Formats: sequence, C-alpha cells, structure tokens
Amino acid sequence: MPTRTRVLVLDGHTNQALAVVRSLGRAGHDVIVASPWRQSLASWSRHCAGTMHVPSETLAGYEQIRLHAAARRIAVVLPMTERSCLLCSLAGDEWERTGIRVGCAPLETLLRAFDKRETLRHAENAGVRCPTTVAPSSLAEARQAAASVGFPCVVKPRFSHPWVGGRFLRDPGCGYASTPEELDKAVLSRRQGDLWPLVQAYVAGTGKGVFALCEHGRVLAWFAHERLRDVRPSGSGSSVRRSVSLSSRFREPAERLLASMCWHGPAMVEFRDAGGEPPCLMEVNGRFWNSLALAIEAGVDFPRLWLSVLQGEPVAAPASYHEGVTIRWLWGDVKRLLHVIAGPPEGFSGTYPSVWQSVRDLVGPQTHRGHLETWQRTDPWPAVGEWAQAARELLTRRSAS
Repeated sequence: MPTRTRVLVLDGHTNQALAVVRSLGRAGHDVIVASPWRQSLASWSRHCAGTMHVPSETLAGYEQIRLHAAARRIAVVLPMTERSCLLCSLAGDEWERTGIRVGCAPLETLLRAFDKRETLRHAENAGVRCPTTVAPSSLAEARQAAASVGFPCVVKPRFSHPWVGGRFLRDPGCGYASTPEELDKAVLSRRQGDLWPLVQAYVAGTGKGVFALCEHGRVLAWFAHERLRDVRPSGSGSSVRRSVSLSSRFREPAERLLASMCWHGPAMVEFRDAGGEPPCLMEVNGRFWNSLALAIEAGVDFPRLWLSVLQGEPVAAPASYHEGVTIRWLWGDVKRLLHVIAGPPEGFSGTYPSVWQSVRDLVGPQTHRGHLETWQRTDPWPAVGEWAQAARELLTRRSAS
C-alpha cells in the first residue's frame, strides 16, 4: 500500500499541476498547491488541501516557500516548470536538509535537457537524428551558419529560461529567418549574455511526442500521443491531442537518448516526423508536460509512478494504455485563434491556418471527439477557474504591451 504523503505541487497555474493534484489527491495524498497567482488553476480542484503564495521566482522567494513547506510537514515538492525545477535544484541540499525530497533531477542532469546544445550532443552520441545545427559564437559565425544550413532556418536560444545573475531572462522562443536581415534580427534578439543562439536547418513534418518516466537513465513507463491542433501553428504544445501506440521508430531513439542523458524523472522527447526518414529530434522537456492529463486518462498515471520512485516504493508501470483517447484544451484553442489573428512569426515559411479556419476549429463542430481537459464531473470547479485565470492572463498581457 503506497504511503500517504503530504506533497507540495509548484506552478499551480499550469495544466500539468492540475493533472498532478487530481492524480495524487485521488490516490489519497494531501496535496498543497503553490503559485505566483493568488488563485491558480489547480487550487480550484477539490483535491487541493491548501495553498501557498510564491512571492517571486528567485532563490529568496523559494527559500520562503521552503520554510513554509517545512512548517507544514511537506515530504515531497514537485516542480512543474523549467524555472521551478532550476530553482529547486539550485537549492537542492537545503530542501533535503529540511526533510523535503525534491521531485526533479539534480542540476547537472537538468542542464542536459535545458541546455539545447547539451541535448544535441547527447543525441549525437546516442545516434539520434538531429537537424543540422551550428553553435556560433558571434554574429559573423551565425551568418556563416545560416549560409551553411540554408534558408529558411530556425534560430533557437540555448536556454528557454536562462538563469543569469540571480534572475531569469525573458524567454524569447524560437525565431525564424528566410533572409539575412531576418537572421540578424532573430540572432541578436536571442543572444543570452555570452551565449549565442543555435542556428538550425528547418525540418518539415508533424510534431510527435514521446513521454517517459526514468530512473537514472532506465525507462520505467512510456506513453505517446499525436497532436491534432497546435496552440501555435508554427509549432508548440497542442490544444487537441489523442493517445496513440508507441512505435519503435520513436521509442528506440528516445530510449537511447534518455539513457545517454542518464535522465531521472519525467521527460517529453519531441520529434518532427515527415515519414520515410527516421524522426528528427526537436528538444527534450525534462519535466511534466502541459498535456499530462491525457496520459493519466489513457492509463499511465505518471505522477503516482514518480512519487513512488521518489519514496523508494515499488513501481508497477502499466504494460499498455488506451489508444484513441482524445482531450481538448479549450483555452488553448482560444490562444491558437489569437496567434492566428496576430499572423505567422517573422521569417516563418511553413503553412499557417486562416483566421476563418481557426474560428471554425474553435466554435464549429469538432472533428475529433473527446472531452475537455479541465472539466471533470466529480471535480468541476477548475473548468471555471481556467477562465478566471485566462481573463487575468489577458489583462496582464494587455497592460504589459
């Protein structure tokens, strides 16, 4: 029988936090939710046993959370985002000294996924196909790199959330360039101190995700889904997704890569697949992912499995899962429409949907039958909380612009 545990789930405003709270709450654990948002998405769940406010995404802010967690006899802290993973791991010894186990990989391991250049190095060592990539150290070298890989090309910052001088820099996201002028702009806007962005060849195809839970490089559980609609049509997480069987075309390279990285914890390995050639690695997300609820619904309860690993309990991963389970993230479809209205990113040369098509996707008959991500009959309030949080997100963006 699993041990009843008091768990602190960070980043309560994220979809994956809600999925974790529901999973562990149903399993009988006491789940506390923390977030910079005063009333976050996961805190609306009936499985939330209490909340904490994160004063800032800094080491000092997380020290306050750590002290509150110790006072409330928290046994395990589960970070949900790259930023919270880094902040917890940077102070991992302090968390452990207070008797709280950190539910993410140690810092050295995290950087194998969070530093995109390190990820590619491990992928090459593992024989995993990657886009042609150059790591320049100047604007002149970036121009040479683009000439080498060819236009259009992709410009990727080394880190999505770079930690510099005791703070996080803004996440600029990927850039695209079809001309030398667009390249200069994309490169300079994605330089992170002394770290210049990567210049990659553009790879066509469909995004495919492979999801795993690892114990020091050994995969304990697998899951796969296909994206039916992306939030950002240029490439991103999905607003509609469906569980599919895990083909050896994806499992084998993902397994080699995770073993090379000696990965510990949950991870998403993202590929671009055009058929014919082996799938091409895009990145590794070394944390729980936005669409986690689909894996749980299909029968792979990653949060429970990960908590068992952290507590040294036997892990009974399912031998299979249900295929064809479809979940729609409604607010993700709304954001998709806003991205389409804003138009494709500068330099993007791929196909992009029309506004009319995106409106039909949002309000018209749904081709892909499934249920809504935040709505559950036995736990309905997060479906309300999602829109309260969405309204606040829109107001925050408008005031910042």
